[in-house]
Amino acid sequence: MKKVLVLVALCFSAFTSVNAQYAPEKGDFALEFGFTPFSSDGEAFKPIDNMLKVRYLVSAKDGLRLKLGLGINNTSNTTTTAQPATEEYNWKSFDETTTTKNNRTNFSFMLGYERHLFTKGRFDVYAGIELGYGMTNLSGSKATVGESKRYDQDGVLLGSTTTDNLTEYVNRGTTEGATSQGYFQGNLFAGIDCYVWKGLYLGMECGLRFKTGSGSNAYYSYTNVETEFKANNTIATKTTAVYDGATGIYKTTYEGENAGKPYERKAAVNTQESGTTSFALFVEPAIRIGWNF
Repeated sequence: MKKVLVLVALCFSAFTSVNAQYAPEKGDFALEFGFTPFSSDGEAFKPIDNMLKVRYLVSAKDGLRLKLGLGINNTSNTTTTAQPATEEYNWKSFDETTTTKNNRTNFSFMLGYERHLFTKGRFDVYAGIELGYGMTNLSGSKATVGESKRYDQDGVLLGSTTTDNLTEYVNRGTTEGATSQGYFQGNLFAGIDCYVWKGLYLGMECGLRFKTGSGSNAYYSYTNVETEFKANNTIATKTTAVYDGATGIYKTTYEGENAGKPYERKAAVNTQESGTTSFALFVEPAIRIGWNF
């Protein structure tokens, strides 16, 4: 909160001192980065993607800009569930642990032109156009380990089953429908910079965004091992199922009582592609801070 108050104070200072001339000049080179001024996912003043920008003024009114974006977000979540053996559940207990991982990487670049329309005191108003390309890569995995036990009404163990399942996702996340994507983007924008000190400024932008892209082939594969024990801990049945989403090959093998009964089939390849085209108004979700050299 103190940081927000400091920003407000700086902006107020700018408004009360408009007589000084802080306008950018021909040959100025500026470096900017963006951050969220308020809480975002529990973090305030967090740098955001696509917000590193360099600007060069070829004249007092005309500027060229380059925006670069790089974002990496890897998350992992583990949940555990347990159900004791009761008559309601036919005297069967159940324990399971699931670990889900999601990996996201973003990269983008945009080239643009700015026309500085109005400059007075500490304020610089401009508009322009920019074009660029970006990509988002997604992947993930979901691992589940579980065990169930069967009892009679006197609490005597009759048998148990263990399950070990690993699903791996390629070009897609585990909890979202989006796939890895490459896209072209164009922005018509207008912005304002407020110079809080000679060379130092804060800025915001808004405008109209056009974006079109297509997703990469996305699929998943998994390996599942299920083992059923008899009460004396000998294996009654062990099943290993393997599915390769890239080829659609599904293989099942058995040990124990069903040994020697392998099974293989060709399933439909589970792929997922996506394409999007959109127009949208945008207001920059951050404050930019920059410095003219």
